[in-house]
Amino acid sequence: MKKIRANGDGFTLPVLFTINLLGELDYQIIPPLLPLLATTFLVEPSIAGRIVPLYAISAGLSSLSFGYLSDQYGRRPFITFGLVGFSTGTLLTSVTHSLEWLCLARLLTGAAAGGLMTCATSYAADFFHYRHRGRAMGLLSASYFAAAIVGIPLVTSTASKIGWRPVFLAIAIISVSLAPLVWQVLRPRDKFGFQDDAVPESQVLSRIVRISTSLIRRRETCAILLVSMFTSGAVVGFVTYLGSHLNRELHVPIQQVGLIFFWSGSASLIGAPVAGILADRFGKRVMLIISGLILALCLAIIPTLSVGLGLLVCLALAGLTIAFRMAPLLSIATELVFSRERGTLLALRNASSQLGIAISTFLSSFCYLYGGYHAVGFFASSQALVSTLLTWCFIREPKPEDQAVKILQD
Repeated sequence: MKKIRANGDGFTLPVLFTINLLGELDYQIIPPLLPLLATTFLVEPSIAGRIVPLYAISAGLSSLSFGYLSDQYGRRPFITFGLVGFSTGTLLTSVTHSLEWLCLARLLTGAAAGGLMTCATSYAADFFHYRHRGRAMGLLSASYFAAAIVGIPLVTSTASKIGWRPVFLAIAIISVSLAPLVWQVLRPRDKFGFQDDAVPESQVLSRIVRISTSLIRRRETCAILLVSMFTSGAVVGFVTYLGSHLNRELHVPIQQVGLIFFWSGSASLIGAPVAGILADRFGKRVMLIISGLILALCLAIIPTLSVGLGLLVCLALAGLTIAFRMAPLLSIATELVFSRERGTLLALRNASSQLGIAISTFLSSFCYLYGGYHAVGFFASSQALVSTLLTWCFIREPKPEDQAVKILQD
């Protein structure tokens, strides 16, 4: 497949960044808003927090079909129409008046977001050569942290004044407005050489199963999926109850909770592009191992700290190490397969991440209910250590001669 040079089509990365930013913002604002959602629907935060695993399950399942179909027919159609579905889900979230309908709205939003982010990441991997991909993925993953430092403080400030509903309404309007721009800026599939021999609709499911099974059986791609599952589970399970811990146990006002998220997210946002540059230069696997060990330590320590300088330093360091894991992992994962299988692998990775999030946040709700935030921190730290051990044992740095490994023999 002919690669596009890293300096081409200057609007591509900003558009993909914005798509990921909207998805991350919609997802990340739930933890700081959890006390308000619990009050609105008259439930405990541990109950309201279970909309997070529902969202994660939906996102993981949808990404499987989105990823495979984008391999067959191109990324652009699924990104464009995914934005419309995402807008519909966030609109429903803004108007619901029962917890049951909120769960349904989050299921729809998660389904659209999972497909969107899988296709956006796949498009970026197609667009940038492996030599430059660390930088590209670093900038793209910065959307995760931009949502934390820009969106969360704005959301908490707005929600404390006029409620949480207008926030989701604004996300719905912005996302549907972005769809025409996506169609204009992103290239159709023939520019990247996707498969012309598209599989008949009756064979789509069986082919998804065959390709997915092949990827899962291979040691390195299977390790990528497990590392993604444990890393995402550790981070999201920990963060989901951070806002409630700060507000309820440490008595931090909601407005200041947003500022603390802003502080941690700022470190991550700065670290994301730097992580990509360093990973390209010194090795992506090394960055994964070092950052994983530091993250595990931070997740264990943070719940023991009171409000002060020590807490802020540990939160900033945790945010930095999260950033140093994302770009290297995405870069390695997208280099293990040909472009025509890349969407499927990233869909499996997204599904495994969402599975990890669903399991972790569900179990973390019981940890928080019966053991407090200390139990949540211990559980998250254990997952980060397992992720690092898997990286050490089973993942290697792709060599130049292995830049395209074909998993499925057609």
